Amino acid sequence: MTEECAIEKRRDAILFFDSRNGDRLQEVIRELRYVAIDGMHCEPCALPENVIVRMSIVSAEQADCREAWRTSPTDAPSLLITENPSFENCLAASRDGYHAIADSDLSSESLAGWLRHFAIQKEEKRSHVLIVDDDELTSQVVELALHQADIDVSRAAGAREAFRILESKQIDAVLLDLQMPEVDGIELARIIRQRQKNLSLPIMFLSAERNPERQLEARQLGGDDFIVKPITPTRLGQIVKLRLDRAKALANLIERDSLTGLLNHARFNDTMQREVERSRRTGAKLSLAMIDIDHFKSVNDLYGHQTGDRVIRSLSNLFTTELRRTDPVGRWGGEEFTVLFLDTDAASAASVIDRLRILLESTSFQSENGPFRVSFSAGICEIVIGADVNDAVSAADAALYHAKMLGRGRTICADRFSAGVNIKLASA
Repeated sequence: MTEECAIEKRRDAILFFDSRNGDRLQEVIRELRYVAIDGMHCEPCALPENVIVRMSIVSAEQADCREAWRTSPTDAPSLLITENPSFENCLAASRDGYHAIADSDLSSESLAGWLRHFAIQKEEKRSHVLIVDDDELTSQVVELALHQADIDVSRAAGAREAFRILESKQIDAVLLDLQMPEVDGIELARIIRQRQKNLSLPIMFLSAERNPERQLEARQLGGDDFIVKPITPTRLGQIVKLRLDRAKALANLIERDSLTGLLNHARFNDTMQREVERSRRTGAKLSLAMIDIDHFKSVNDLYGHQTGDRVIRSLSNLFTTELRRTDPVGRWGGEEFTVLFLDTDAASAASVIDRLRILLESTSFQSENGPFRVSFSAGICEIVIGADVNDAVSAADAALYHAKMLGRGRTICADRFSAGVNIKLASA
């Protein structure tokens, strides 16, 4: 993988419609590393192709701003900011087509939360459902119905095959029959729930069972929904789609760090384990980066914890806006982050991370005690095919520690850190 394809060339932007507080809004938007565009003086249709408008922010108290947004051709989600979020104003905002409402004193934390929410809704990743049914014809009909709802499908004729698929693939929901030979649907649901990673996995029964006691038992012992046959393919697709959407929203709350929206420690670990297994099968290269903000305790001590949170959010948004969307990014804990570079060797990953380091070091953070800048150190480990995940984490962590010992503000690769090699990227 070349360095150029490791960082996406898109520029995520936010349109703002506010004639009075535009400067403050620009500061909040840029703090999250989005391009701030004044919608009162810019035609979105004239924006460069690489600029993608992710949201519009509109001032409720300025009629000219509301009118400018209304005539704007952008279809990005809209956030109305108001000094009075009363029921009447919320109702008017809903009727006028705004997607959300917030206080006019919009903080970067609140804006980041809405951006995460809208990003989840717009995710293009197709869901993947596992159908478990020993009846081949029924299984084919259900598969067709889900394909028509833009859902990917894997099929299993029994519990053992279903178990194997769940262990080897990323499955977003299970749709299974109640009556099956050897191991019935309820028993399989209980087996699935034995694994911690499957506790929030949606399980839906699709059965002709009419006995309400049996249906209740199925739900009590692991099922989330009980869909009674017969059912039209269109209706089945709609029900499964709704369950997947709810599960996605819930997973975001469970699996994401509340401050940054990045994967939390546990979820990143699970994702890394799955990708390591994939690389073992495909032979694809995989590199892990561990990143730590330098002297972060001093930032909190000198400028306050709220300012420290702003630095963490700014770095996390640097990852999400500059890296490929396919590369998992996590908040490992505190001021430490992790990035898993798919199909990437260590040298390319180090070059990308160093470019991000330069971008962060060029950012000036404002505080009551004056402006300041921060840096980070990073350790990179190329994960050898068949390697243990814990060993890879230890190697990347050791490289990070060595980067700190050499003076911070640098990137070190695990296979070369003992020689004191400092991998840097020339200024662009």
